[in-house]
Amino acid sequence: MPKLQLFPVLFAGLVVGLLLLITSQFFTSMKHIRDLNESGHTSEKLRVALLLEGPSYDQGWNSSALESITEMQKRFGFSLEIANNIKPDQITKVAEKFAANDFDLILGHGVIFSRPFTEVAPKHPRSRFVSFNGEAPHKNQTTIRYDMKPTGHLVGVLAAKMSKAGKVGYILVDKPPEMDQAEGFLEGVKSVSAKTKVVIETVPDFSDIDGAVKVTRQMIDQGVDVIYTTGDSFNLAVITEAQHAKVYTIGYIADQRYIAPDYVLASMIQDVRQCYRIIMEQYVQNKLPSGQVIYGLAEGVNHLSPFGPMVPEKIREEINREVKRLTEPHGSSGG
Repeated sequence: MPKLQLFPVLFAGLVVGLLLLITSQFFTSMKHIRDLNESGHTSEKLRVALLLEGPSYDQGWNSSALESITEMQKRFGFSLEIANNIKPDQITKVAEKFAANDFDLILGHGVIFSRPFTEVAPKHPRSRFVSFNGEAPHKNQTTIRYDMKPTGHLVGVLAAKMSKAGKVGYILVDKPPEMDQAEGFLEGVKSVSAKTKVVIETVPDFSDIDGAVKVTRQMIDQGVDVIYTTGDSFNLAVITEAQHAKVYTIGYIADQRYIAPDYVLASMIQDVRQCYRIIMEQYVQNKLPSGQVIYGLAEGVNHLSPFGPMVPEKIREEINREVKRLTEPHGSSGG
């Protein structure tokens, strides 16, 4: 039996290996093309714009959006443009500009962007418009809504349990999406004590720092000793003002205990990072729903921060039990 020549065998093996490599690369390329056709997006080519009503350094709603989208940019590698301090009458023009410049995803961080986006979206079907707490009637629109009544209920329970004077306050913006949380807050307070007085004050918009400080002082003058503040730009000022008067506060959006460690009981966190994480993952996969998407306590998008040192262990345990009740499948926000 003739012996095999070593060189021809090696040559044949090399040819077979190259053919296998080329075939593998071909199928990988075809899969990539198929995936692009199915998803419609590649993260390398995405152009994303983030629109903010207030400053990006407010340590609350706006800064949380900037931090979140920056984190997502590192992960997905898209190009990013930020427009902040946009006045209400400028939103339509700004959104039009980004859409006309072929931005794929335009994020309006708040309810104020919903109506202008609804106006602009039909004119730019290739752009996707995402806002919070508003309406999204068009196919290329999505609105993220938070289930805020259970959240308000939980905070109301904490405020009532920590009030020695039997008077608690709530400062919010006078906009319809805010009212569910106010209703939940009232129910939460009354579930602890029907005798506790609730003082609710509103300001016109999320950037009204002077108005928020004014109503904070009014509440303090009325004997309120726990204040829940749900502003964007004005939370820092409210918490600082209350601290000067030795009045407890409950922060919002981000963990704001660092502002006044001895006076912030806790913060009701809206996990904006989680929202943007879901938005970007679903958008890249072409799975971002149109219309309304709702998250709340049960999904972990809303949750309390760790408690401040002034909150007794007994109250911490009671609040944790309330969280469990509210997040059970048949949990109720009622008192």
